[in-house]
Amino acid sequence: MRYTMRNLICIMLVGFLPLTLASQTQKRFRVAVFVVSKDDDAHIKNTLESHIKREFRLLGDVDIVAADAWDWHFILLVNLFEIKYKDGSKTGDVVLADVLNKRVPNSYFKAAHLANLKRPPVYLEVPVVAHYPKDRLGEYCINIVGSIDKNTLTPIRKLFR
Repeated sequence: MRYTMRNLICIMLVGFLPLTLASQTQKRFRVAVFVVSKDDDAHIKNTLESHIKREFRLLGDVDIVAADAWDWHFILLVNLFEIKYKDGSKTGDVVLADVLNKRVPNSYFKAAHLANLKRPPVYLEVPVVAHYPKDRLGEYCINIVGSIDKNTLTPIRKLFR
C-alpha cells in the first residue's frame, strides 16, 4: 500500500507539472479599459467599464491593468455621451465613441532614439461610433470586445504558435 501511494503521487506530479508550467508561460495580453463620461453619470460609466472588463477576462489570456500604469499592451478608450433633448431630459440612449490604442514595440525604433522616449510610443486605430439604448450596453460590450479579439488579438496569437 505504501509503495502504490508513492507511485500514484509521482505519476500525478509528472502529469500535472507540465500543465502548470505551460499555463505560467502562456503569452498574455495586458489590457486597460478607460471610460470617460461628459455627463458624469457614474452608474452607466461603471456598468459599461465592468461589462467590458468582464468580456475581456472571458477571453482567458487577457489581464486587466490600470490605465495609468503604463504597462498595458492595449487600452480601450470609450467616450460616453447621453442623448438629451433641448429641455435637458434624457432619451435613454447613449452614443459611444471608442478607440483602441496599441503600444508600438521598441524594436520599431533605432536604439539611439529609444533613450529620448519618455513613455512607450502608441498608435491608434480608427475611432468607432455606436448608438445604443442604455438597456443594451451589454450587447455593445460583447460586440466591441469580440471585434478586438477577432481583428487584433487573434492575429497576434497566431504569431505565438
